[in-house]
Amino acid sequence: MDAQPAVAPSLKKILVVDDEQETAEGLAAILREDGHHVDVVYSAEDAITRFQRETYHLVLTDLLLPGKSGVELTKVIHEAAPATAIVLITGHATVKTAVSALKRGASDYIKKPLNPKKLRERVGALLSGRPDYLPNKMLQVGESGVTAFEGMMARTRVMLNVFEKIKLAAQSEATVLITGESGTGKELVARAIHMRGKRAQGPFVAVHTGAIPRELIASELFGHERGSFTGAIDRKEGKFELAEAGTIFLDEISTMDERTQINLLRVLESFAYMRIGGKKERQADVRVVAATNRDLFQMTEEGIFREDLYYRLNILQITLPPLRERREDVALLATEFMAGFAEHYRKPMKVIPPETQRLLEGYHWPGNVRELRNVVEQAVLLARDATLSPELLPQMIYRASPMEDVIRIPLGATMSVAEREIILRTLESRHGNKKITAEVLGISRRSLYNKLAEYGISSKGP
Repeated sequence: MDAQPAVAPSLKKILVVDDEQETAEGLAAILREDGHHVDVVYSAEDAITRFQRETYHLVLTDLLLPGKSGVELTKVIHEAAPATAIVLITGHATVKTAVSALKRGASDYIKKPLNPKKLRERVGALLSGRPDYLPNKMLQVGESGVTAFEGMMARTRVMLNVFEKIKLAAQSEATVLITGESGTGKELVARAIHMRGKRAQGPFVAVHTGAIPRELIASELFGHERGSFTGAIDRKEGKFELAEAGTIFLDEISTMDERTQINLLRVLESFAYMRIGGKKERQADVRVVAATNRDLFQMTEEGIFREDLYYRLNILQITLPPLRERREDVALLATEFMAGFAEHYRKPMKVIPPETQRLLEGYHWPGNVRELRNVVEQAVLLARDATLSPELLPQMIYRASPMEDVIRIPLGATMSVAEREIILRTLESRHGNKKITAEVLGISRRSLYNKLAEYGISSKGP
């Protein structure tokens, strides 16, 4: 069953399943050298749990596992995700069993001891031409309607729409503008677009433009020649050069000065640039994804940001909602963060009780998902048992109740953003009752319904 060496496939996601940790990590290391994203678990049960949150293009599993066997795992995965390739690792004594597993959905088997070259050939052949997105029934059903997507998790419709836009963006090479408040996960979205796109095997270079001194930003982006300015003692490659054949992520694009904006506009128009002090024009074979937490359109109106650059960046826009607009995801994200930090810090954390969930969901989260992650990490560090109890939370969360009468609007927000927030928070405080919400706001129910439709706010209730 030897497979022919395949043309290098685009980066794919692989799950390695083996109860021997050293073996599993060794296999993962070999596959990661080829640029694949590889996760490792040590039992069939853990593999099934992973498939409830992720989609994998290939599963590499030992035949003999504690609990469910590799054959049983093959059957479960093949039924839920028939397009996922499954390769069994078997010893001489179990080859007959491995062959029978091919009838249950396995794609291939490899005999021990493993040959790295042959492993790469088999994996490459199975992944070659396999589409980026594969159906997964376990993922679609999920746990309580939960969807996991490229390191993000959600059950709210607003975030599921974001996931769909990421898939759409990944299918093209168009420039993408990601907008949203600080801490909403703009870099995660940028990485997801990269990982699902044609450039996934290329580098992903993130640049926080706001963290670079203005006098150095052009050098950072485009590089410089030796002696081109005071302090340029050596030639330096810029971020665009480092991102060759990949994606460059320009975070906080609104902080660029006018000169750098002009240079970036030229790159987006001609896909060419020159190092500072250079004489040779260089081609920019990169995809550009930009992000901002400010209203770029308003900045163009005020003459702060170039209008022509704005329209070059805003080919496809993905707007991330603040965490306060996806409260149903708060407990879900907190649970995921708790599990990760519990493993990292070797704590037996397993439970977030209802009272803690109520406090987390009632807080306004001005720092969004990043702030939630920090709060949960702190709580895990302070915990003495398996429960993330309320007293582990910061005092600021205690002071903010779910029925808080104060609505915080970020400085510089547009009138439409302010109006949407007021309507949303009032509706939440009245438990979705539109009749009472309209009375509180001093408008008719018909006007409220029109506003809800205009701002894409959905709510059950009278």
